[in-house]
Amino acid sequence: MITKILDRYLLKYFLLALFTVSVAIGLLIIVINMVEELRDFIDNDVPLAQIFEYYLYFAGWVVKSFLPVFILLAALISIGILARRNELLAMKTSGISLYRIAAPLMAFTLLLSFAHIYYNEVIFAKANQRRVEIKEYTINKRARTDKRTVNIFRQVNPNLFYTIRSYNTASREGVDFKLFRSEKNKLLELVVAERITFTSRNWMLYDGVSRYFTDTGETFSEFDSLPATYIHERPSDFEVPLGKPEDMAYFDLQHYINMMKRAGGPYRRELVDLKLKLSYPFSSFIVILICVPIASNSKRGGIALSFALGAGIALLYFICFKITQSFGYNEKLHPDLAAWMVNGVFFLVGLTIMIRSKK
Repeated sequence: MITKILDRYLLKYFLLALFTVSVAIGLLIIVINMVEELRDFIDNDVPLAQIFEYYLYFAGWVVKSFLPVFILLAALISIGILARRNELLAMKTSGISLYRIAAPLMAFTLLLSFAHIYYNEVIFAKANQRRVEIKEYTINKRARTDKRTVNIFRQVNPNLFYTIRSYNTASREGVDFKLFRSEKNKLLELVVAERITFTSRNWMLYDGVSRYFTDTGETFSEFDSLPATYIHERPSDFEVPLGKPEDMAYFDLQHYINMMKRAGGPYRRELVDLKLKLSYPFSSFIVILICVPIASNSKRGGIALSFALGAGIALLYFICFKITQSFGYNEKLHPDLAAWMVNGVFFLVGLTIMIRSKK
């Protein structure tokens, strides 16, 4: 009974600190962004309703991107306050170890990590599309007729797929078209065209080459125009861009990577980002291992010191994250290592600090 009361007490302080930190820093980030965008708001006469809607979705981006930082600061502040009030000392004196004190926070942040993944992939991905639309077409006044979709990959059937490097929805014309037809993992036909255009009846290819591969050799033929009747998509099907990897849902990005693999296109950066979609949210759990023992021994400096310490840990963490991410992009690290190595290192550091701290 006593331990349940203790858990609720610790979680109450932590959640209060988490809410305060999230609102305070979140509003600060939004205000900074408002200052940066203010000139565009005025020059392009953006309605107040659109500005409000944009920052409603922008707040969702802040949660997605900075939740581990908010948790880190909240843990330092809440545990630090309890330590300075000697409440942690009283708990330890009554026989409650630091492990037991940290347990409810660790369990809660582990659940929060899974919730963070769900939020990123189910809620944020769709809402963020609207944020990007407002940014491009209302704030930046980009003409919708100039909308382009890049790196289109579509599969007609298991043995036939095609790519379009860039497609203009206004002119209904794409450039750098490639068709791949295979059978039993062997390439049978490759069609390359400079342009693809939608006519009144179907899609047409222009200025290209068809290559056919057999066991005995290869043949090819050039063409000025060639109908592409196997493409069943309408021009409107290409109007929604795939978006940046970090803005895509997990399974959408995974589908994109699979298409790139079949097409032989580059997908290394996307694969690293796919792994990061799972590893990054768990940093919320890992920072608790580091923050609880550090904050429990805090004697002086107050909230300012907690913020400074939290900022330092967060800065180091994200610098390391960006470094391994870049190594993954450049194929100097395996994608799994690029995504999980920093978490692994900080987990071991946090575990060591927890074990060696005063119980």
